[in-house]
Amino acid sequence: MNHRPTLHVALHPLTVSGSSFRAGEHVTVIAHLPPRRMVSRRAAALSDGSFVVQFDDVEGTPRGLSVRASGSDGSAAIYAPRPARISPPTTN
Repeated sequence: MNHRPTLHVALHPLTVSGSSFRAGEHVTVIAHLPPRRMVSRRAAALSDGSFVVQFDDVEGTPRGLSVRASGSDGSAAIYAPRPARISPPTTN
């Protein structure tokens, strides 16, 4: 069964875990921190296709954070949460 690669992101510190990459694949993870900062880490996917990288230098909850992981064998995944929509107040 083939699964698409996926990313999961946790904060404090920023930690990115990937799954369903190809076993042994070299993965480059780039975190975009608007407005002008990018940080990257490299990892090798384990035999189950998973990896974890940690960005100790990223603190707090970066507004506009997006993450892309690209594998040497062509696997790729993106984490880009949509901004929360705020509903207008209701009137009675």
